[in-house]
Amino acid sequence: MKKCLLVFLLVLSLVFGSVAMSFGAVDQDVTVVNPVNGSAITSSSLLVSIKLTQPKTIKVSVYEVRRVSGDSSVALGESDMKAINQGTYQDGGSLTYVPLVAGESFTSTNNLSFYTKNLENRSPGVYYIKVDTVYQNKAVYSRKCYVTIKNKEESKLLDSSQSGTATFLQNLIKSIFN
Repeated sequence: MKKCLLVFLLVLSLVFGSVAMSFGAVDQDVTVVNPVNGSAITSSSLLVSIKLTQPKTIKVSVYEVRRVSGDSSVALGESDMKAINQGTYQDGGSLTYVPLVAGESFTSTNNLSFYTKNLENRSPGVYYIKVDTVYQNKAVYSRKCYVTIKNKEESKLLDSSQSGTATFLQNLIKSIFN
């Protein structure tokens, strides 16, 4: 009986111990507030905002992700970003990461602080943001975020390709504001 109880406790501790370890892979005190991972932005500037809820040191890197094509590189689109996030991107070996912010360090001494960086005049494409939590000059946690900057022409608020109820509501809103 004692042997069965001991085996049961051992199995129970292994199950709950592995679950607790899987939640420990991300630093809960560091959050990427802006941009949202997988989002599309129609502005030419990229605002990076990171919230820290404990005194910590972080290292922020921002890259433009481009596809290498011969001697030149081509900007990626929103469908490419979704494929990269899902791990289904087929051209994985031909991607290049052009650094825009290379390992900028920020140290917080308060229980609540924000790191912000505005990158202006960005061209349309996919951008990769990496935030490392640093302890004793080593990255102990890492967060990543992909975002797409789109042309303003690509994103229309009142798109005319809708049908049914959406078209009726769209026309109603247009008639009110025109």
